[in-house]
Amino acid sequence: MPEVSAVQPFIDTFPPDAGVRVPDADFITYGEGQLPSALIGLWRAHGLGWYGGGRVALVDPGTWMPVLQTWFGSSVTSTPFAVTSFGHIYHYDRVGGRDRIQCLDPHFQHNAVVAEDGADFFTGHLTGSTSHLSDLRELHKAAREAQGELGQDEIYYFEPILALGGQVNLDNLQKGNGPEHVSDIHRQIAARQPH
Repeated sequence: MPEVSAVQPFIDTFPPDAGVRVPDADFITYGEGQLPSALIGLWRAHGLGWYGGGRVALVDPGTWMPVLQTWFGSSVTSTPFAVTSFGHIYHYDRVGGRDRIQCLDPHFQHNAVVAEDGADFFTGHLTGSTSHLSDLRELHKAAREAQGELGQDEIYYFEPILALGGQVNLDNLQKGNGPEHVSDIHRQIAARQPH
């Protein structure tokens, strides 16, 4: 399958965890033509769930779409497809006929383009030295030891939230429902802003 061989470096670096499951044919058919072929190939060959010892998850876009709508409004055109263990959301769209993959960092209210090709996203960005996965490698290990493995759609986070002055400290570390927490970060920030 050419789509999978194109992202083999990702699989070598972040092999699928035990709970990864291939979605049904209707799910894959729905994603074809709307998401990068590299992602569809991963869905077919391995599936949704955590990869690399719980460092990054391929997620059901329907579960995470409300989060993007909370952050960017109901007219958002990108589709969430992957999430780090700390809730950074990777989302995809096409602009001017070109692929665009962005990363929402909810902790520091930052959204940036990280790749313009699906295969490059998996083999260049995620496996590279400047990705959140690289930056958070040691913190992820410590979080996993302190809080245990993440379940489906769970993330690690800090309370109080980093965006409102919380500190990256294992004493402040928690884990819980990712879509709820990332949406709550936006709501807490918005509540503190002058109207």
